Amino acid sequence: MAKTSCQTMKLISGVLFTLMVLFVIVNSQKSSKNAAKLESRVSQLLAWNQRRPIITLSSEKFTTFVKNKPRNYSIIATFTALKPQRQCSVCKEAFDEFTILASSWRYSQQYSSQLFFVMIDIDEDGMDAFQLMHLTTAPTYFHFPASGKKKPEDKYDIGRQGYQSEPLAKWVAERTGIQIAIMRPPNYTLLMIWVPVILLGSVIGYMKRENLHILFNTKYWAAAAMVWVFVMISGQMWNHIRGPPFSHRNPQTGEVGYFSGTSQYQFIAETYFIFVLYAVISGGVIMMNEKFVLFEDLGIQKVTPMVGLGIVVIVFGYLLSIFRLKYQGYPYSFLFR
Repeated sequence: MAKTSCQTMKLISGVLFTLMVLFVIVNSQKSSKNAAKLESRVSQLLAWNQRRPIITLSSEKFTTFVKNKPRNYSIIATFTALKPQRQCSVCKEAFDEFTILASSWRYSQQYSSQLFFVMIDIDEDGMDAFQLMHLTTAPTYFHFPASGKKKPEDKYDIGRQGYQSEPLAKWVAERTGIQIAIMRPPNYTLLMIWVPVILLGSVIGYMKRENLHILFNTKYWAAAAMVWVFVMISGQMWNHIRGPPFSHRNPQTGEVGYFSGTSQYQFIAETYFIFVLYAVISGGVIMMNEKFVLFEDLGIQKVTPMVGLGIVVIVFGYLLSIFRLKYQGYPYSFLFR
């Protein structure tokens, strides 16, 4: 009986050992296949990256190289719509900034196979990829990490941070730990504009040097300072950093909107309106000053402060209505709803 039990135990041990050996062999073969598959993907991505900084992927290639495992590299992907019929001016501008970012990485000394930049265009066999990511707008940026699950922070907030390459590079560094120094191509347009302007100004200043006393006129300097203040407080610098569109067209109704309905965003046209309104209300305040004399007629001089007061009141009410539009739920209004 003991001999039979011993033989049974040996048989079971042999079977278990055989199963363990088979399991190790199968796993090693599977690991070898995965390693070969991963090496093939990386080699293909590197080959594409040698041709251009941004790799264009179809929906099928997006699934193969981005969504499927294994993957030991990170992907920064932009989902866009660059075809002219889409009329997406923001897509073109955003893609130019994305190209600067990708080129800065591609031609840097730190370049490696740890990070790739890819593009999926909805009109270049990218519709399925858009649907897979549940996207209805473009452009959009995603980070696909080399390992682990994708987090909410892996979607770039273009509405708050804009599409300039500098904030994009900061976001990439936060998600991947890779620092990218932005290298912008030289802009000769500004040089071609400013050099003739400076030369012309110098010539005119030399020929009219006896009239240079206007440079010491305090009123001119005050007007220039006010214009600069209007430029800053109306949001022109925000436009330069974030690059918003001029206006927005509703795709359903075709109606053009010049004001964004949120305090987190603005259109270029909106800042122009604000610039003009601030200038007008400042002019009204100046007209209310008793020392302001624009006309010699005493009757008109007495009416001028009242006109200035009316301008201030009306424009202030309109500015407050714009504030209510952007800060939903603000309870107060004046003259305009």
